[in-house]
Amino acid sequence: MPMQGQPRYRTIWSRVQVGVLAVTVLACIVLLITGAAGRQLDPVFAVAAVFFGIALIGHATFLWLTARAERDAGSGGRS
Repeated sequence: MPMQGQPRYRTIWSRVQVGVLAVTVLACIVLLITGAAGRQLDPVFAVAAVFFGIALIGHATFLWLTARAERDAGSGGRS
């Protein structure tokens, strides 16, 4: 199953997004821990960390499943 109908740029774009999302989640966590954003913005950064964290999990899962499918297609489907 070599990425049925999926263009190659999707995995490249997803890798870029994983990097950007990881940095964003880390920045939100650092701002929450240090309190640099101020008490009024803490809920905003908490919600942003959760939202971007969920997106990060989705993109990482896509990359993992794509790599697994390519690996299985290369080995003839044997586990």
